[in-house]
Amino acid sequence: MPAIINIPNKMRNIVTVFVLATLAFVSASCVESSDKYKELQSKLEALQAGYDLKAQELDEIFSVINEVEQGLSSIRESENIITIQAQDTDGLAVNTGTKEQIKNDIKAIEEAIKHYQDKIEKLTKENKIQSSQFKKRLKALQNELKEKSDLISSLSDQLNSANTQLNIKTQEVASLNEVVANLKDEVTSLNTTQQELSDKVAAQDKELYSAYYIVGTKDELIDIGVMTKGGLFKSAKVSYQSEKDAFVKIDYREVSSINTNAKKVKIMSVHPKGTYAIEEADGVMILNISHPDEFWEQTKYLVVQVQ
Repeated sequence: MPAIINIPNKMRNIVTVFVLATLAFVSASCVESSDKYKELQSKLEALQAGYDLKAQELDEIFSVINEVEQGLSSIRESENIITIQAQDTDGLAVNTGTKEQIKNDIKAIEEAIKHYQDKIEKLTKENKIQSSQFKKRLKALQNELKEKSDLISSLSDQLNSANTQLNIKTQEVASLNEVVANLKDEVTSLNTTQQELSDKVAAQDKELYSAYYIVGTKDELIDIGVMTKGGLFKSAKVSYQSEKDAFVKIDYREVSSINTNAKKVKIMSVHPKGTYAIEEADGVMILNISHPDEFWEQTKYLVVQVQ
């Protein structure tokens, strides 16, 4: 970073020569009147004041240049950091806080560049220094500020584009989430419907293969209304709804034998011969059903009278 430039030696030399010449003139003209001395002294003071004013203007000019160059150095450092962070936004990998910080940094740099551009433009318009090297230096500063301004503008556009992409992605994700939620609801509904159907089929299947049997003495069967007092068994076509609780309900696919716990038994309900057999085991009679589908085909109610 260049240091603040002092007053040019050429001007200092001119003042020095003038002072020496004046002193020599005063020494050689001691016979001159005091008015002449005072006039020269006044001119010297005026020249010194002009010199001081010019020196002050130069200090101000180079102070501005130093400020701009220091500012550019800071901008270059910030620019590198922002460039890296802005590149991350292409993958939408930065969080909202980081992007907001990048946005604020870009705005601060834009304002700083505008501030420095205004100062350099003012120096150019005032045109207080005619040196071609000085003008070349101002031009170089203007060009670099322009480049930084363009770069920051490009980074700002990238950030805006990334925000736009993020908004689009967010909307797409929200839309997909809604689709997924709807699909989940549909799957749940289908599962519920399927379960209801399965339960219904299972219930129908169980009912389809349900059968009822009762084992009792004649008096017991009459008491519950399964048999008449004349000993006649009610038709199998009759619904035994009122007496159903007295029957034992079974799935005839699972039950192939019924223990009567009696020594003498008589099948009162109608079942095809050859589909069952009554056999003794351990002193009691056992009803063994060999062909269940045919056995239960005419009636699902088995009535066994025992003695």
